[in-house]
Amino acid sequence: MKIKTFAILLLGIQFSVFACKKAETSEVPNHRRGSSFYVDAKNGDDSNNGKTPAKAWKSLQKVNGYQFMAGDSLLFKAGDIWKGQLTPKGSGDAKNPIVVSIYSGTKKALLDGEGKVSEVVKLEDVDYWELNHLEITNNATTIGNRLGVLVKDNGASRKHIHLKNLYIHDIMGDYSFEMKGKNTGGIGIIGTAESKFDDILIEDCEIANVVRLGIFTNLTDGKKAVKGNRPITNLVIRRNKIHHCAGDGVIVRYSYRALVEHNEVWETHNADEELVRYGVALWCRSTDETIFQHNEVYNTRGGKDGQAFDADEDAYRTVIQYNYSHDNEGGFVLITSTSEDAIIRHNISVNDGIKGLHVFDFPVWANHVRGTGIIHNNTVVLNKAHEAVVIADEALSTAKFYNNIFYHEGQGELAVKSAGQTAVFNGNVYFGYDKLNVKDDKGIFTDPQLVNPLSYGKGFASAAGFKLKATSPILNKALAKSEMEGNYWLPDLGTKDFFETAINLSKFSPGAYQAK
Repeated sequence: MKIKTFAILLLGIQFSVFACKKAETSEVPNHRRGSSFYVDAKNGDDSNNGKTPAKAWKSLQKVNGYQFMAGDSLLFKAGDIWKGQLTPKGSGDAKNPIVVSIYSGTKKALLDGEGKVSEVVKLEDVDYWELNHLEITNNATTIGNRLGVLVKDNGASRKHIHLKNLYIHDIMGDYSFEMKGKNTGGIGIIGTAESKFDDILIEDCEIANVVRLGIFTNLTDGKKAVKGNRPITNLVIRRNKIHHCAGDGVIVRYSYRALVEHNEVWETHNADEELVRYGVALWCRSTDETIFQHNEVYNTRGGKDGQAFDADEDAYRTVIQYNYSHDNEGGFVLITSTSEDAIIRHNISVNDGIKGLHVFDFPVWANHVRGTGIIHNNTVVLNKAHEAVVIADEALSTAKFYNNIFYHEGQGELAVKSAGQTAVFNGNVYFGYDKLNVKDDKGIFTDPQLVNPLSYGKGFASAAGFKLKATSPILNKALAKSEMEGNYWLPDLGTKDFFETAINLSKFSPGAYQAK
């Protein structure tokens, strides 16, 4: 993102290792068997012991006054409503986390902050909590410092916070582009300069109609969280639906090997740009080896950024792969000036950049340096009326494009030069681009014979039209890794293509599809 004030997994079989790794921890003695505590908003009574549905507690105040222990469960009556703030105390341990869920039905329990609290749920200075099946809202008629869920640390090490199957919606935070706005919205993880977080999982949640962000991680002071010393580890954001955010969908900061995968993100950055200014659907800054994979991102709004993805300032070795990006008004990917060694591969981008007028953007902000990256085996398609330039904003030889398909149904423009220079292009396929305006010594200027490039929609299954026909003239014509310049720090070019087909390097083709 532009003008920010703030962050791979070694690929192949190692994805699941990093994603599922649990931190080593000293076991906390558990001197009693964990208990279940029930809360019933209609028929409960705070004078009860809470240990059976018939003896359920009633209020959040009662819950907040109790010190929970390892192995305890806190169960809210399904479908009931509580107003106010949940701030539970106590910690679980590695074998016995404290679990929050529902009982007596399947409808989520609703916690409503009514816009009167800063956070509806605040997990502050606690470890080993798992939250499930809650609906959370915090609406108001005026902006304010509001969140759905806050995970907060005040200078120690926090472990194992899992947020699953939450529905967080209608949170009225702050539209501001400054940090007071960027710390409001759906879910926030915030620490200090001394904080560490490990094993943070946000999975199968829906976050909708929030101001300003869907999910973010942050520190009040990130000066110590430099490359090689990122304090947030084992962060996984998976299978969430994030939509209708006034600003960004997800911002990952200060993390090491975060994994953001299988999310569906749409209609973010959808507020007035005069209020929110810049916004991107999924992005990272001040991070090491973040991976964005298998996400579908569409209808990100705006021309001030407005991209699907961003490897932002101080983002080191970001990987963006196997994603389906379409109809994002700002473009597909933003790589800002101090971002280093991004690898962008095996993605499909369709009709991105209708308002920003570029698909890839390489702006210069910090110290006038250029972001570095290798972009290969992507399929980029624009329809006949689409005027977006593929590469724009000061992309020089630090950006290298190999084995991509650039397909335009009309007559497209590939790149805007900066001081007479542009990115490196080698071995790409061009259809709808004038050969006289493209410098690519090993370029292939022909119709790649995509199956049906004008037929697409929502869902990965709808992307089948971007495969290659069996008669395609570009089959087996891709450059090998040895022909790619730059710091390709990953061990291989990927084990599979966008469509989950195993990659056979002896029959390697340009684009995101590999024939079996």
